[in-house]
Amino acid sequence: MKSRLEDLQAELPIIGDVRGKGLLLAVELVLDRQTMEPLPAAMNAANRCVDLAYERGLIVYARRTRGGSYGDHLMVCPPMISNTGHVDEIIDKLRASLQAFVAEQQDPAGRDA
Repeated sequence: MKSRLEDLQAELPIIGDVRGKGLLLAVELVLDRQTMEPLPAAMNAANRCVDLAYERGLIVYARRTRGGSYGDHLMVCPPMISNTGHVDEIIDKLRASLQAFVAEQQDPAGRDA
C-alpha cells in the first residue's frame, strides 16, 4: 500500500509526503512539494477530500496538523485483510478524489474548462 501511495505522490504534485507503517498510512497535501508549503487553511482541503472520497465509495480520514490550524493530511487505513485488488481500488478512488479536488481549485465556480 505504501509503495502505491508513493507512486500516486509521483503522479500528483498535491501530495507532498507519504508516511506511516503497515496499513496505517497518511498522505500530506501541500501547495508546493519543493518547499512543503501547506495549503491555505481556508481551503479546508483535507475535509473536502474526505467528502470527495466518500462520494466515490472510499472512506479516508482528515487530520489537521501544526496546532490544528493548518497542514492537511489524509489518513488511509484499510482493513488488515485487504488484498491487492482492494489496494488497487483504494488507490484508484483516492486518485480520482484528489484530481477532483485539484480541478475544483482550478475552477471553483465549477465551470467547464
